[in-house]
Amino acid sequence: MKIAFGMIVFNGNYVLKQCLESIYPYANQIVIAEGPVQYWQDEGYSTSTDGTNEIIDNFPDPENKITIIHKQYTEKSDQSNTYMREINNNNDYIWQLDSDEIYKPKDIKTIISLLEKEKYTNVSFQSCTFYGGFDYKLTGFEENCSFHRLFKIYPGSTWLKHRPPKIKHCSGIKTLPTKILTPSVLYSEYNIRMYHYSYVFSKQVSEKVGYYKKAVSKDTCIDDYFEKVYLSWVLGDTNKKKEIEDIYNGVHEFKPDRRPDCRTALFKGEHPQIILRDMEILKDKFIQQLKQVNSEN
Repeated sequence: MKIAFGMIVFNGNYVLKQCLESIYPYANQIVIAEGPVQYWQDEGYSTSTDGTNEIIDNFPDPENKITIIHKQYTEKSDQSNTYMREINNNNDYIWQLDSDEIYKPKDIKTIISLLEKEKYTNVSFQSCTFYGGFDYKLTGFEENCSFHRLFKIYPGSTWLKHRPPKIKHCSGIKTLPTKILTPSVLYSEYNIRMYHYSYVFSKQVSEKVGYYKKAVSKDTCIDDYFEKVYLSWVLGDTNKKKEIEDIYNGVHEFKPDRRPDCRTALFKGEHPQIILRDMEILKDKFIQQLKQVNSEN
């Protein structure tokens, strides 16, 4: 049973190196489509400028598993299908992977075993999403979402859409009956979830929410979210954090009337070992970015 990992990335140098290290031993193939979608092209970008290219272009690949495409794209569905065209026909599954997602090795091994035994066609994950550093996680709305990541594929399979991810197979292809491994089963029976570092770094959050506000979810995102919510929460004391969460029913960028509560809670579990290994480096990156952003505001 062979798994291909597909990644789209632009200015994703946060836990990118750790992400690639964590999947390399289990991948039959890794295909990375790097570059900006139209929104970022209009901002003057033609490629990543934050060290992303240096990481992916120089990542050790002794088994020749990695293919990298540097291009510009209309949108993320186009970017995803760009890497999809490079997926070899001998792969059984595509595991869509963002550059800020980490999976524990034992969890990847368990999932591979379940795929082989149960012939699942789709796997979705519950996310443990970290917020404003490495000590707090998001609950409620974010924690209860299903993140569709792993799909059975056949020769010629493509992405139908990126939000939410959905695969399309060629007509006439004999496919397995749909069988979904759900987040609730993965978490309750195997304690498996995705460790998501998507709200950790200030630059990461500022660029992500700016993109969503202007190009994706214009009417659903909180105005001036980065300054009013994220930055104020990170810099605030315990009382200030509670005040912000009471105002916005949490800290997610979607307006409170557009989603359920999404408050923070202390993370009491254990980060993946590959994050713990580099925690001091990552915390220093977090602090340096925060100092820079705070001085600019």
